[in-house]
This record gives sequence, structure tokens and C-alpha cells, in this order.
Amino acid sequence: MNAVRNESLETADTWRAYRRAFDDFAQRVQQLQWLTAQPNPDGAVLEAARFELERARAVYRICRDALVQPLLQSSTRDAFPSGAPASPGYASHVSGIAQLLWEVGDRLDGTADEDWYRAEEIVRRAATGCGS
Repeated sequence: MNAVRNESLETADTWRAYRRAFDDFAQRVQQLQWLTAQPNPDGAVLEAARFELERARAVYRICRDALVQPLLQSSTRDAFPSGAPASPGYASHVSGIAQLLWEVGDRLDGTADEDWYRAEEIVRRAATGCGS
């Protein structure tokens, strides 16, 4: 019973961390948008805002991945016991995860390869039971 409670608390903590990271990232985006809309924006202030936005984006991505990882572990381990690309449905599964990564990653052009490699890594880790 304690294990279930601890897992539930960890999941709640992960969701809270994700939500905080998302809110911080969204706030940084709005701040940069506001700064760039100003007449004659200060270059140093813009650069600092870009840096903070990129830092917030990195934290958001880490929290997002931490949130998704447990959801994938059990279903992926059952579907792809070896985590090998030769497993039936492997490419389809990786493609679906890559699509999800692209969608939650602001649908940026030019990220297909990175999204695919990250999806493969998620599938591989989930199949072997390694969380990080």
C-alpha cells in the first residue's frame, strides 16, 4: 500500500514540476514577445531574455520527458521486450512518440531527426526499464 501511495505522490510531484516548468516557459515567451514589440529594444535585455527562455525551454523539456517516461514504460516493455528495431511495430511506435515530441515541442521545423532519435531513446529505455 505504501508503494502505491509513494508512486502516486511521485506522479503528483512530476505533474506539478511539469506544470511549473510549462508556466515558466510560457511566461518567458510572453516576456520576450513583449520586449521585441517595444520600440528600440535594448539588445542586452533581449539577449538575456532569450537566454532565460532557452533555459526555461530546457527545463520544460526535461519535465515533459519525465512525465511521459512512466506512461510509456510498461506498455513499451510489453510490446518491445528487446527494445530492438526489429521488433514488430517498433517503427510505428517510435513514429508516434516522435510525433508527440514534435507537437509538444512547439511544432518547430527542422526537428524531425532530433525528435526521432529522442523517441527511439525513449522506446529503448522504456523497453529495458531504465528511466534515465
